[in-house]
Amino acid sequence: MSLTAMQSPKKSGMGKRINTIMQTCFFAISGVLPQADAITAIKHAVEKTYGKKGQRVVELNFKAIDETLASLNAVPLPTKVSSQFDIISTITDAAPDFVKRVTGEIIAGRGDALPVSVMPIDGTFPTGTAAFEKRNLALEIPVWETDLCTQCGKCVMVCPHSVIRSKIFRLMF
Repeated sequence: MSLTAMQSPKKSGMGKRINTIMQTCFFAISGVLPQADAITAIKHAVEKTYGKKGQRVVELNFKAIDETLASLNAVPLPTKVSSQFDIISTITDAAPDFVKRVTGEIIAGRGDALPVSVMPIDGTFPTGTAAFEKRNLALEIPVWETDLCTQCGKCVMVCPHSVIRSKIFRLMF
């Protein structure tokens, strides 16, 4: 069984801020602490962190915590795979042996099952293997939206294809 919360930060008045909701879900599901103790600690942290921003902010966070707990639902997970299709290998027959035995297994999500003995002793991969690692990460190619840009630089860090790049300049006066 897995648990999910159908709570929306917008519904609780939190806008796009999800940290309180996610923290509540984590402690409610994980069992790291007894749930009652965890919720008490979270609410205490909310008061300490957001208390100087006003009682309204504290109350919105409390509301988000309570609504998250009320929205937590168990989701049954299937015990076996039920898909009707096979996953097509991304590695071609023309690939080098190392790519087939090591890189291909990692790309297919079976890297944890690889024995340590197949890894290179010095930890370096042979050159030219990156050409076989095309994973089709993005469904669309990212485009820089100049009118929305706040110059934060985060798009450069998260762009899966390195399409968006930045240059940093230091002005000397």
